[in-house]
Amino acid sequence: MKVEMQIKPISIGILMIIYTSIAFFSTMIVYWLMLIFSFLLVFAIKKRESIRLFAFYIILFAIIWLVPSEIFYYGWLGALYTMVLIVLKLFPIWILAVILSGFSTSTIIYSLRSIHLPNYLCIGVAIFFRFIPEYREYLSEIREGLKARNIGINIFRPIYSLELYLVPMIYKAFETGETLSCALITKGIEYDCKKTSYQDLSFTWKDYGVILVGLIFLGVTICQKL
Repeated sequence: MKVEMQIKPISIGILMIIYTSIAFFSTMIVYWLMLIFSFLLVFAIKKRESIRLFAFYIILFAIIWLVPSEIFYYGWLGALYTMVLIVLKLFPIWILAVILSGFSTSTIIYSLRSIHLPNYLCIGVAIFFRFIPEYREYLSEIREGLKARNIGINIFRPIYSLELYLVPMIYKAFETGETLSCALITKGIEYDCKKTSYQDLSFTWKDYGVILVGLIFLGVTICQKL
C-alpha cells in the first residue's frame, strides 16, 4: 500500500536525520516525545502498519521490563538483551523508515533530486527504503519454507538459527540485484538529462510542521546537554 501524498518523503527524511543525531543523547522525556510523535505519524499515514509496530514495541518493552535483567548478563543472552535495548532506543527511527518505505521509488528519487543530491545516492537511498517491505516478504517465504521442511529455530543454537535465514537472504539479495540492474538499464535512469515528475512534491504546512517538531526535539536535547 502506497503512502498518500500528504507528507512528503523529504520531510520524513529530515526528521530521520534529526532523530538519528539525538537518538543516543536525548533524555527519556525527549525519547518518549519522539516515539509518540512517530507513532502519530505512522498512524495517520499507515494505520494497519501502526498497529503492528505498536504490538512489536510492546513485546520488546515487556521483555526488558518483566524479565529479570540478571539472566541476560552472560553469554549470548547478554548480547540479545543489548540488541533489544538498542532496537527500543532506535524505534522512533524505525517507524519513520517504515513510513518512507511506503513511498514509491520514483517519488523518493525525485524528492532527493530536488535537493540536488548525486544521482547514485538518490537511487541507492530510494532502493533501500523501497525494498524494506520486499525483504519482509522474503523472510515470510523463508519461514514457510522452513516449516515445510520441518526445520525449527533453536534458541540454544543462535548461530545455526541465524544461518537458516541469512543464507537464503543473501541469495535473494544477489537475485534482486540482477533484476534491479536490468530494470535500471532498461529505464535509462542514469541518462544525463533533467528528470521531471508528474507528482506535486512541493512542501505544505504539514511538512513544515513535521520538520519544526523535529527541530524542537533537537533544540531541547542541545539545551539539556549544555
